[in-house]
Amino acid sequence: MTIQRYGVLEYLYNHRTHPTAEEIYQGLKNAFPAISRATVYNTLELLKEHRLIQEVVVEKDRARYDYRTDPHLHFLCRRCSRVYDLEISPSCPFSPGDEVEGHRVEELKPYIIGVCRRCLEEEKDARAT
Repeated sequence: MTIQRYGVLEYLYNHRTHPTAEEIYQGLKNAFPAISRATVYNTLELLKEHRLIQEVVVEKDRARYDYRTDPHLHFLCRRCSRVYDLEISPSCPFSPGDEVEGHRVEELKPYIIGVCRRCLEEEKDARAT
């Protein structure tokens, strides 16, 4: 494990905001001046392959990364674009590695789209004034 790879993993651990590869790169470039975008992308792929992180795709053409690898739901706010972990278990009766009708399940990507609590509170406050 190189220091840059450790830096990417540590960034994800400390920033549970489901950052994009670009956000991770921007967050690390001051601490690791020699780090490149390619290093970040390659490290994310490697960490994904070893199931140390998961890729979250809830927006078209925009991958985010999550330190949590346990099965859980994600919530995308259509107003502010934040992605939240939901602490409820997906109600899917199978998980990666299971077989369903002769097919091997490799990934589950459950997510919900709506308006987050924060945006709803801001909306409520705006109406009150």
